[in-house]
Amino acid sequence: MMNKQKYSANLLSQILRNTCGVIGLGMGLMVASSAVSAACTYSIESEWSSGYVANITVKNDTNAAVNNWSVNWQYATNRMTSGWNANFSGSSPYTATNMSWNGNIAAGQSVSFGFQVDKRGGSAERPSVNGALCSAATSSVPRSSSSANSSSSSMVASSVRSSVASSANASLPANNFAQNGGVESGLTNWGTTAGTVARSTADKRSGSASALITGRTAAWNGLTFNVGSLTNGNQYDVGVWVKLAPGTPDSVISLTAKRLDDSDTTTYNEYTRVATITASSTEWRLLQGYYTQLGSTAFQHFIIEATETTISYYADDFFITGDVVPGSSSSSSSSSSSSSTGQTCELKAPLRWTSTGPLISPKNQGWVSIKDPSVVKYNGTYHVYATYYDTSYKSMYTSFTDWNTAQQAPHTSMNGTRVGNAVAPQVFFFRPHNKWYLITQWPGTYATTDDIRNPNWSAKQRLLQGEPNGALDFWVICNDTHCYLYFSRDDGVLYVSKTTIGNFPNFSGYSIVMEDHRGNGNQYLFEAPNVYKLDGQNKYLLLVEAWPSGPRMFRSWTSSSLDGPWTPLADTDANPFAGNNNVEWPTGKWANGISHGELVRSGYDERLTVDPCNLEFLYQGESGTGSTYNTIPYKLGLLRLKK
Repeated sequence: MMNKQKYSANLLSQILRNTCGVIGLGMGLMVASSAVSAACTYSIESEWSSGYVANITVKNDTNAAVNNWSVNWQYATNRMTSGWNANFSGSSPYTATNMSWNGNIAAGQSVSFGFQVDKRGGSAERPSVNGALCSAATSSVPRSSSSANSSSSSMVASSVRSSVASSANASLPANNFAQNGGVESGLTNWGTTAGTVARSTADKRSGSASALITGRTAAWNGLTFNVGSLTNGNQYDVGVWVKLAPGTPDSVISLTAKRLDDSDTTTYNEYTRVATITASSTEWRLLQGYYTQLGSTAFQHFIIEATETTISYYADDFFITGDVVPGSSSSSSSSSSSSSTGQTCELKAPLRWTSTGPLISPKNQGWVSIKDPSVVKYNGTYHVYATYYDTSYKSMYTSFTDWNTAQQAPHTSMNGTRVGNAVAPQVFFFRPHNKWYLITQWPGTYATTDDIRNPNWSAKQRLLQGEPNGALDFWVICNDTHCYLYFSRDDGVLYVSKTTIGNFPNFSGYSIVMEDHRGNGNQYLFEAPNVYKLDGQNKYLLLVEAWPSGPRMFRSWTSSSLDGPWTPLADTDANPFAGNNNVEWPTGKWANGISHGELVRSGYDERLTVDPCNLEFLYQGESGTGSTYNTIPYKLGLLRLKK
């Protein structure tokens, strides 16, 4: 069979390329220098009664790049249940090897991967980490606040994430568009690359049945699941619960995305590893990750496969969320309110919003206001960077999983950190660099980090050469080829600079996007430009804060290109994108005007995607008066678009 031969070759090439031919534990690495020295650090990131999440960080202390890496470790009682950002094998001892996108470690840089561990009635263990690159410089630390490379899970084509929730507690997402993922309607959409697939009632995660594969004779023999067409360039959250047949020792199960076979002899464009876990015969475990459909090769199906060549295993409750091709076989869903079901939502004026009460207010001693928020939802957590004012403008960070608990989360000042204060921040993950970027002002600068949870970013560096006087509120968005830097000057003009993806973050020069010089001191094109890509549409949305004769509000335009031209959507005081005239306050009006904020994105990378069917806007609201502008008690609230 063509698929069989081609996929087998793909597995071999991946093993050779990604693991340097790892056959046993502690195999050597290919490095550019024979002098090998590194710190291999094991850290516990979070812990609960029955388990914990751990990270291993491998730092290259040589003066030359490392081309591939492999480490191993062993527990006495604990056992690993799932992992991300590495290829895993073994069962205590375990081996982790690099994935295709994190095999190179530059001199002085590090790579981290994570995994969930079951304590099995014991305490959390902190084993030594071994490997050719580790030399003697291994260490175990109780907790890491900065070494975990959480951002690695958002890489270009595949991104593995933790299945932290146990199968007993996790539930199917409401916007799942997988049809018959629970194997309730026969074997519709289920199949196999080889071996025998059957609908089994002997074991199931939910419902009345699961899919069982038997008769496997090779690692590439696996269950397949068909989700229909996927939209090129869009990211999907994909998962399935798996369980080994009774009596089978713990074994590694992987989820792979398969595109249609193309005309070349390689498999580079056809297979992408999405997630890997260690499966068990005693419980259902969640195999989950992110997949981005890229390139001209159309999508075919997902494959659930095992490293051990002859084992049998069950799969149940397959799910997928994200943007689908309208009209494709997968576009129907249990949820009709989200564009992740394939529904396309056009933004049409007039727009109407409802506002929450204040969700994030100053609570640290001396803080007067919190404003200018940038919000990123990443791995189920909202990360908010914002400006605060005490005696001058400074920066803060907070994170939470539910808006209703946002005020209870710690507010961490960035004052005195390496990055210093980052006023009016914008935060996003830049996939080509595998880094989080923070954009800030006075002057326009950027900083980077590997971990969005750690507010100690790198030192700031200049963003725009030839920046004009008075420039502020810098905003970056990228398409497939270029990055665009928008900014204001409080002069009725919106400016933009442009550079290639390869040249980012280096911008030079600028041009005018639009201008509005209405008189009487009124600023109809003021500050806080925001630009987003609408999910499922060839359309961009531009927002600019306006300051007419009354309270502040936002104007809006749309375009099919980041180069414009821009067509007005809702851009007047009477018909704003968001302002006093189109916001309802169910719990009582607390803010005068809608000012500097950010839409809650559907993704977290440089494309800045938003779901037009479920728009939410985190904004600063003027909740009172101050003796000066600086002392106005701004708080943060959330707008939700009415449908």
